[in-house]
Amino acid sequence: MDGMLETAYRTMLGLAFLLLFTKVLGKKQLGELTYFNYATSIAFGNIVGEMIIHYQDVSIANGIVAVVIWGLLILGIEFLVKRSPKAKVALESEPAIVIKKGLIMQETLNNLNLGIDDLCMMLRNKEIFSIANVDYAIFEPNGQLSVMKKTPDSAPPGTYFLPSELIVDGKLMKGNLKEYGLSEKWVQSKLDKAEISSNTSVFLAQLQEDGSLYIAPKDNTKPLIV
Repeated sequence: MDGMLETAYRTMLGLAFLLLFTKVLGKKQLGELTYFNYATSIAFGNIVGEMIIHYQDVSIANGIVAVVIWGLLILGIEFLVKRSPKAKVALESEPAIVIKKGLIMQETLNNLNLGIDDLCMMLRNKEIFSIANVDYAIFEPNGQLSVMKKTPDSAPPGTYFLPSELIVDGKLMKGNLKEYGLSEKWVQSKLDKAEISSNTSVFLAQLQEDGSLYIAPKDNTKPLIV
């Protein structure tokens, strides 16, 4: 009987820790989780499971210490990822272009350990059955594929870009600038037109297809397109 009460007590304690852990991760859907989030969630569940089932080998005190330390580590990593683009790339990777202007980026596919069959399957999941209809395809950090279809032949000609983030939470995305041959000076010229002194005052700046820049200031004023 004492063993059953001990298990019941540990189960309720474990549930409380799992609820707290989901608060730490935030309100992400399963499909939005990165591989890192997914792996850490499984590991956390295993720690809680060990504390519940193996009560003869794992004391409640040791279980709580393990859960608290793991939770604090994950919380610290999540904070670091939000604050540092380099940490985000290192821990969660970054979006990778696998089709660019209709061309399959074979080296990128190899680096991602994806075969052409995998790419075609993900396109079919987007109801696209011909790669010839794809202008851009981006493999996201959560394993999903984002696709931009080719514009109709009747569309007016002109230079266009794939919408991409150039400033996130005040930080320049230098990789995206390099991808499109843009400079920090070009970004600053756009900010000057919007009467914004520095990229540190910008929450999000996204390059648009026509080369304009969507700017959402940190002070929650009305977004601008310049």
